[in-house]
This record gives sequence, C-alpha cells and structure tokens, in this order.
Amino acid sequence: MSDSEPNEVDRGVDASMRMFEKSKVGDAPALQPIKPSRVLLVLDGSAQDQSGVAAAGFLRETFNVETLVLDARQSADGDVTSAVIESVSGARPIQRTGEESYDMILAALQTHAVDLVIVPCPFGRDFDKVGTDSAGTVIDVLLSRCPCPMLVIRRADQTLEQCVHQVSVVVGAECDVELKAAAWAFGLSADDATVTLDLVVEKEQYENIKSIVEALSDGATLDPESFSDALTKTHHSIHGAMAKTATEFGRSYHLRPLAGEVAPPNPLQNRDKTLLILPLEVDDRFGQGFAQDRIRRSPHPVLVVPSHVPQG
Repeated sequence: MSDSEPNEVDRGVDASMRMFEKSKVGDAPALQPIKPSRVLLVLDGSAQDQSGVAAAGFLRETFNVETLVLDARQSADGDVTSAVIESVSGARPIQRTGEESYDMILAALQTHAVDLVIVPCPFGRDFDKVGTDSAGTVIDVLLSRCPCPMLVIRRADQTLEQCVHQVSVVVGAECDVELKAAAWAFGLSADDATVTLDLVVEKEQYENIKSIVEALSDGATLDPESFSDALTKTHHSIHGAMAKTATEFGRSYHLRPLAGEVAPPNPLQNRDKTLLILPLEVDDRFGQGFAQDRIRRSPHPVLVVPSHVPQG
C-alpha cells in the first residue's frame, strides 16, 4: 500500500461521514409550532406587572387566549386585578390558595388547566432595584415544580410583543424537551422573525473538557472551533428540525454554537429585543442552574419549557 492510499481512505471516510451527517439533518421532520390557548397571569405588585399585563394582552390579541389572573402577593392589600380585567379582553380573576406566593401559583396550576404561566421576576421586587443579584425564591421553586411552560417577565423595555421578532432557543446540554422548546419558539415567533439555536457551553465546563481531552492524549488539543463542530453534530436532530420548520413557515434561522472564550455572551450586555427559550429537565441540577443563571442575568423575557410538560 502506498503512502497516499491511507490518505485517500481517510478522505473517503471523512466525505462519507459528512454526507451521513447531512442526510440525518435532511431527514429531520418539520416541527408543529405550539401556540398558547389558556394563560395564567401572575401579579406580584412589582413594576414587572405592567409588562406581564402587556404580554397577556398581546397573547390575547394574537392567539385569542383565555386569561386567568392570580394575585399572588403574600400581603394582598388593595385590588390589583381589576385594572387587568379592564385592559385584557376576556380576562378573569381566580381565587388564591396558600400562604407562600409559590404555593398560590402551584395551587392555581393544579386547579386550572393552562398551557402557559406568566410570572414576574424577581418576584415581588422591581428588576431595576434588584437587577441580577437574584431571580428570587419563587422562581427557584417554580423551576423545580412548575408543571407547564413558564414565561418569566423582566425589564419593562423588553415587552413580549417587541421580542417575538428575534427568538433564541438556548441549549446548554441535550435534554428530552429540546424539540418541544423549539416548537414553542416557532409558535410564538412573529411572521418576520429570526429564530436561532444557541448551543452554549460555559467557559468553565469547556475548560474542564479541554483539560480531559489533552490529558488523555499527548499532543491533543481542543479549540473552540472544533468543539463547536462537535456541538453541531451532537445536536443534529434539533438543528435539522428547526431549519426545516423555518423554511416551511417562512422564518429566518441561524445556528450558533458557542464554546469556550466566546460563551456565554452576557445577555445583560445585549439590548436587542429578544425572547429567550430554555428547555429544562427538572431533575437535572446542571440544567436548573443553567436556567436560573440565564434568567438572573437576562434583561429579556425568558420562556422555560420543562420536561414534565404533558406530551401531545
């Protein structure tokens, strides 16, 4: 065998693998976009309530949703629901049950079948005062126990109506609800929207993997570009499905693998109007920490799609 033959074989294998990867992406079916029909709007008396009400009004106008309104303040002094009922067509208040705010929310979700809950964050505190210091206990509990998708409302200058033109599905690790999160992304996106798939590996995690790879083999190196290529291959299913769905429904679509020094981009430095969508496996502690950190540091509204969402 000549010296050139192994190279020819290697090139043939590489070409076959590229064709295989492309074929797998090409065979991915388009997603059926998910749109809300019944929404629970939670009020906490903070400045975020106004943005939550605006989000509920936008969903009513766009999808003709039914809106249930819950006053989840621990000290319910005065009426905060009547103004919402007047401004959001078809909205109606529901009774509160429980002592803690998260108990009231979870009890309402048990009693009333809804497919989306809108929650202000940080709960009971104004974002402009607390900022990124905390997402709050209520959000922490809901990340573990909320049985349906949760739209977390943040800054007043990032309204849902403005943000559905740029929708980003942010994936930190593979999980069972990636495709469902992507279906929500297309369901909520505007007709002229750009939808992106951001594959994010935190810098510390990337450095740990890099150290392991280099320790296992002398002379081996792992750079962000090659790692990004590997990320793309491991997420070929959601990438292919989102690309095909974007084509079918006339959306723009981009894949952004982000690893090492270039990840994560600090969302607080991004003033674009953007809706972030996070798939979440509720039993995954890393996933919960990733979601909590993204919510805490994000000025954007964040939709969390948990793994215990009823399938269908």
